[in-house]
Amino acid sequence: MIRFIKFCFLGLLLVQMSACVDQEFDTPPGKAVQVDDISTTTISALKAMHTIGGDGTPIAAGTIIKGTVISDDNAGSFFKEMVIQDASGGILIRVNRGDLSTVYRQGKQVFIKCDGLNIGDYNGLHQVGYPAAGENIDRIPDTEVETHIVEGEFVGEITPRKIELSDFNTSLLSTLVEIQNTEFEDDLLGSTLATPNGGGTQNRTVVDCDGDEITLRASDFADFAGAPIPAGNGTITGVLSVFGTTAQLTIRDFDDISMEGPRCDGSGGGGGTVDGEKVDISTLKSLFAAGTTVGPDGFIEGVVISDVASENTPIRNMVIQDGTGGIIVRFSAAHTFPLGQKLKVATNGVELSEFNGGLQVNTTTAGVEDLGQGSLPSPRVATIDEILANFDAWESTLVQVNMAAVTGGSTFGDASTISDASGSLATFVYNDANFSGDELPTGDVTVTGIVSEFNVAQIILRNRADVQGGTTGGGGGGGDGEQVSIADLRTAFAGGAGTAPDGFIEGVVISDFTTMSVNAQNLHIQDGDRGIVVRFTDGHSFPLGAKLKVKINGTELSEFNGLLQLNNVDLSQVESNTAGTLPTPVVVTVSELNSNLEQYESTLIKIEGATISGGSTFNGGLDVSDGTGTVEMFTRSQSTFAGDTVPSGTVSVTAIASEFNSPSLTIRSASDVN
Repeated sequence: MIRFIKFCFLGLLLVQMSACVDQEFDTPPGKAVQVDDISTTTISALKAMHTIGGDGTPIAAGTIIKGTVISDDNAGSFFKEMVIQDASGGILIRVNRGDLSTVYRQGKQVFIKCDGLNIGDYNGLHQVGYPAAGENIDRIPDTEVETHIVEGEFVGEITPRKIELSDFNTSLLSTLVEIQNTEFEDDLLGSTLATPNGGGTQNRTVVDCDGDEITLRASDFADFAGAPIPAGNGTITGVLSVFGTTAQLTIRDFDDISMEGPRCDGSGGGGGTVDGEKVDISTLKSLFAAGTTVGPDGFIEGVVISDVASENTPIRNMVIQDGTGGIIVRFSAAHTFPLGQKLKVATNGVELSEFNGGLQVNTTTAGVEDLGQGSLPSPRVATIDEILANFDAWESTLVQVNMAAVTGGSTFGDASTISDASGSLATFVYNDANFSGDELPTGDVTVTGIVSEFNVAQIILRNRADVQGGTTGGGGGGGDGEQVSIADLRTAFAGGAGTAPDGFIEGVVISDFTTMSVNAQNLHIQDGDRGIVVRFTDGHSFPLGAKLKVKINGTELSEFNGLLQLNNVDLSQVESNTAGTLPTPVVVTVSELNSNLEQYESTLIKIEGATISGGSTFNGGLDVSDGTGTVEMFTRSQSTFAGDTVPSGTVSVTAIASEFNSPSLTIRSASDVN
């Protein structure tokens, strides 16, 4: 059976910096979004009001549909149009405005108020737009966009429906699909998707192992039209459409093509083996500057300096830095590599390209070897003038600007400019970042961030803690009082103190909020050989390895099920946040831990020669035994690694010594057991 389904590749894009999913999204002040469901009908019910081929059909007054955005116009794949999808189907909205994705990005819920709009079709594809004389549907005027399109919450990118070519049907039009078991035909291997800069649109045939064919029309205006055609077999993801009798697929970016597996004849594949020689990031950047667009055999190795958990980076992007430089890594799917993780990333045959000026490695998570927790590089202290003068060399690395100001509005979501006495740089915080609604400090501040480029030079903030000092309505700062050791705090509590003395503590964060191994409001901080839990009044984003100075004047000292904590600490009480050095775990036996828990509580310890029993995954309570005794190791079900398989045999366990009425262990990630 041979089927010919022509798919039109209308353009390609790469998304540089966007936010990640937050199921507990808080509406930033001044950026109101529609939270309650005001829809009156479904997308499929709306489509049923129009007969394909007829004139545009006026939509009844009061009709409102709700959907999640699945399109993206950052690189031109969707021009002045937006595609939304609900559980019943999808539909295209025609809009006379570009750059829609800056507000209505993938994963954003929107409500379409259809009063005064028509539903029609263009060569068989349903569309909603403005009534037009002599035309079926026109674009919604720019001046009326906010009248008809109401911004809702960010609910997360839609998971594409997995289909085979033979599954295609019109009910899938304007929905996100992932087509399985596809590869480019043999004659195309070694060529590129298109010929950039005026080479014209190219037809690229993709086949499956049953002989079905798909034709992709690849535009020479695509950001990576010159990207090499993948040599393996895999999937293509995109938004289905139709033009007359011809089915079409619009992919949103090159990562929508994932072909790393062996071809139908057993050849090809690859892209994901981490082997060969280590390549410095600076060498990779030099190769690209000299015209190389395909990575050399080998791998880069560095530490993740972006913070996927703060939701100010895309779930498919991370920034990695080694001793020579930094670079963006763009994955083909979502990743969970946290801030501070040390990784190897294969460069064998990967695409090197720029998106709006930012250099990136385009690869898959299969091409990564996780080396466990690393040490964050110390930010380079520089003026803005120095950053601009060294921009190419410092791109995608951490910098720190002292005596700076962040301006643009009252909240981080309004932030647009970072300036010091030498000059200014742009910055940007997405509406959906989990610190977007936090009050922006005024006055002199210290700013830490990633040197970046999005057509212009800018500094990307990783999280709220990247701006320290200044003044806010919530107070904080000041630096009053003397340093108090955590050991003295614990002694004071043992002597009956219920509040902390005036002053501050200073130590290194040893817990990891990005893996959700601890409550979002809690962190464990250690100075020297003693530690304590700091429980904030709200969720925090202070990363593993950060060195914090926390004002403790009169803060409550209390125990929760035996675990000592500084309770109800406002985030503004954190007076400084810099890169620190994680303490070396103290090697203890289970017997020593159980007998001296107060000494080790909330510090990093290591138990060697241990075995783990009680379950096959980390989720829940497990028993750790080393011949001297047994202690519980508890992993929250919300942890990102809860479902990972527990290693068998003899292992070493690095953990935070904790207590829940009895001694327990808290590991930060699966790599703490090896």
